[in-house]
Amino acid sequence: MFPMLKKFKNLFINKAPRFDFEEQVITIDDQKFTLRKAIQKDAIEYMKVQETIYPIPVPWPIDIVKMEISNKNALYLSLIDKEQVVAFIGVSLGDKSESHITNLAVHVDYQNMGIGHLLLNQVFDYCRKRNYQKMSLEVDVTNDPALALYDAFGFKVKTVHKKYYFRNHHDALEMMVDL
Repeated sequence: MFPMLKKFKNLFINKAPRFDFEEQVITIDDQKFTLRKAIQKDAIEYMKVQETIYPIPVPWPIDIVKMEISNKNALYLSLIDKEQVVAFIGVSLGDKSESHITNLAVHVDYQNMGIGHLLLNQVFDYCRKRNYQKMSLEVDVTNDPALALYDAFGFKVKTVHKKYYFRNHHDALEMMVDL
C-alpha cells in the first residue's frame, strides 16, 4: 500500500478513544454510584458542581470544560448518582512520564464521603498501570480541605505560583508525588 494512502486510511480506522476507561459501579455508605468516562453532555453538570463550591465566576467556564472533556490527551471521569454528575476529576496524560490533575470537584452535598479519595485512587491506579512516574497538580493555598487530601496522598510542594488564580488572585501551590 502507498504510504500516503496508508496514513489516510489510519485516520479513519483508528477512531478508538486514546484513553479508555471501563465503567464501574461503586458503593459508598450503602449508596451506589457509577464511575465512567466523561461525555460531552457532562459539561453542563460539571458547571453545576462547580457552582456549589466556588463563587461565580467559576474557575472553569463551560467552553473550557467542553474542550477538556474532548481533549485526546486527557481523561475525565464522572461520578454519577441517579443520572446526575456529583463529582469529577480530570487528568492530563500528554507527557509520557508525568500525569497532571487538571481538576477535581465534588458537589457540596457529597463532600466528606470519601469521594475525593476515591477519584484520586482511580487516577493513581490508572496512571500507574500506564507507567507514569509522577503526578502533579496546582491548588489554591487557601483550600485547606484539598491540601489535606493531597497531603494524605503524599503530594509535596514543588513551587509557589504567585497570584495564579484569576478569580481571587490567590497563590497556587504546585505539588507533585511519585507514583
